[in-house]
Amino acid sequence: MVARTSLGILVLALLMGVLFSVMASWRVRAAEQERLIARVHELTATVESTVSVACFLKDSQLAKEIAGGLMKNRILAGVRITASGEVLHSAGSRSPANHTLRGAVDEITKTIYSPFDPATAVGGITLYVSHAEIEAQAIAYSRYTTWILGLQVAIVAAGVAFLVYLLVTRPIKGISDELHQLEIRSGMRLTVPSYRRTDEIGQLVMDVNALITRLSDALSTERDLRQERELSERRLHLIFEKADTGILVLGGNGAVQSCNPSFSRILGTEAVSPGTSLAALLAPNGPLVAGLIAESFESGQPRDADLEIEVRGRGKIWVELSVNPLGPDLLQGLLNDITGRKRAESAAHELAMRDSITGLLNRRGLDRALNTLLSSASAEPRQLALLLVDLDHFKAVNDTFGHAAGDLVLHEVASVLTHCVRRTDVVGRTGGDEFVVLLPGIDGPQKAEEIAHNIIASLDKPIAVGDGKFARVGASIGISLTSTMHESASVLLQRADVAMYAAKQAGRGLAMLERSADASSSAA
Repeated sequence: MVARTSLGILVLALLMGVLFSVMASWRVRAAEQERLIARVHELTATVESTVSVACFLKDSQLAKEIAGGLMKNRILAGVRITASGEVLHSAGSRSPANHTLRGAVDEITKTIYSPFDPATAVGGITLYVSHAEIEAQAIAYSRYTTWILGLQVAIVAAGVAFLVYLLVTRPIKGISDELHQLEIRSGMRLTVPSYRRTDEIGQLVMDVNALITRLSDALSTERDLRQERELSERRLHLIFEKADTGILVLGGNGAVQSCNPSFSRILGTEAVSPGTSLAALLAPNGPLVAGLIAESFESGQPRDADLEIEVRGRGKIWVELSVNPLGPDLLQGLLNDITGRKRAESAAHELAMRDSITGLLNRRGLDRALNTLLSSASAEPRQLALLLVDLDHFKAVNDTFGHAAGDLVLHEVASVLTHCVRRTDVVGRTGGDEFVVLLPGIDGPQKAEEIAHNIIASLDKPIAVGDGKFARVGASIGISLTSTMHESASVLLQRADVAMYAAKQAGRGLAMLERSADASSSAA
């Protein structure tokens, strides 16, 4: 591993060196080509003044000497000097074109002006570039530069690889060999080299030792937790078998995969076979159970519902079903027998709707009954009459005979009202000495008035209050009837209240009818 790491560093460094050397070679070669082309332009500028004299004098000998001097530069392939349209001297020839050179030109021609009059042209000079020589010199220079750069990279790479091997890989190899022989359970630890305690290698060894310590502690903890888990599993299994709650596991299709004995006991069966549909077991609530399971899977959240089912030997009972997704195709279910709770809730609800003195519906129960009757009247148009019964002399009974006697009177009034109406009618006490009678499906206002007069006549009789004493209370009644299909309970009560007070003002012991039209005119 050590040799492979050092070799990898060396190879990577060499590859990077070769890459950068090639890039540098290409750039150096291009720069050298540009420099040599610029040199040709410099040569032209250097001999310009001498050529000006030769062209002005038309001195071919001087032109020959100039051309000979220029041809000593190997980057030139030829020279031609002209004066007034005639060639003074020509040496060499045009070089073949080379378009691979950066800024390459085949020839450089410059107009020559008189040495005495810069505005008068007296001739020209043309230099032919030697592309082959320029290319050769550029290649030679770039190769030299590349060789020097490559040698430098190789030396640096070898030095880095050696230092990495000496300072990093060899110590790590030693740590690795020691780790292979380490026994964690025996408490063994890595040896920290004394000369490396303050550097990264020493820190690495100390960190590894700390990790070994944590791992050893974790193994001990894991062993303790495993033992505790095994104990918990035994406890959970016992709870699963002995729990009063029915516990079950459902598959993605809603079939029971497993269940505890309490589940079978609640359903009144010997045992539930795996694969049995829960919806079938909880008939006739199959569609509701199937929807509950589908909704729980879809939302990923627990869902529950109270269901009434038929159990052999017990009749109808109430159960609470809760389902909770455990995965994409798995549900946990809980089934509790809540029959006792449901019965208690029903009894409490019924008690909350009843008046404690008379046993009739109280205000809350009356409101609920009235709203129910009005809703059914909207669906199936039937006239509803509301009788608001107010006892005329009840306060005198309380003042004369006491509250116990008053309670007896209220109880007797409730009995009278109940006997004066049909079984389908509703009687309630709103509080104090006020009672309400609801007459659904009444055959018109005359029938309501007839019942009201019958009630007044019955309540006008003396009522025994104990100790041979009697009380006479009498009653005034306000009557209101539904006038539309969407009558409001509050409006119906308000109209009956207006009619009842009208009966009071008319002398008491009367029944007054308040129709919708009359109520509207009264409100106006």
